[in-house]
Amino acid sequence: MVRSVYLVVMGVALALLAACQPPAQLLVEKANVQLSPVTDNPSVLYFTIRGGPEDTVLRSITSPSILRLEMHETVEENGMSMMKPITAVAVPKRGKVEFAPGGKHVMVWGVDEGAKKAGKAQFVFSFSNGDKIAVDAKLNAIKPEDGMAH
Repeated sequence: MVRSVYLVVMGVALALLAACQPPAQLLVEKANVQLSPVTDNPSVLYFTIRGGPEDTVLRSITSPSILRLEMHETVEENGMSMMKPITAVAVPKRGKVEFAPGGKHVMVWGVDEGAKKAGKAQFVFSFSNGDKIAVDAKLNAIKPEDGMAH
């Protein structure tokens, strides 16, 4: 009898503890721009999205410091690696989506001089659930011999 009461009390305590956990929150992290060493060539934005309590879709990315942004994905076709534009990216509930070299990435044209001097630029990520997340991305210079991996 005592053991069954103990198990019930422990079960209730664990349920209450689990209910107190904050829900997972949609967030964007590790945002950084690899600046092109060639003035008229595009730079590239990488980041990670961590899904929140529901499925959503990344619809757009904007920045007051950037002239133009395009989401792309590197894919293999007939043994060749090529970039294809993408207009939206599904973000699963409590999942993770990475924009990284060799996969999804954002091409960046026209970084303004003020952002370059500050070493960062703000980006606003807009999602289908109505969330808008503003994130500062560090601007990283690339030496011409390093090249850029998309």
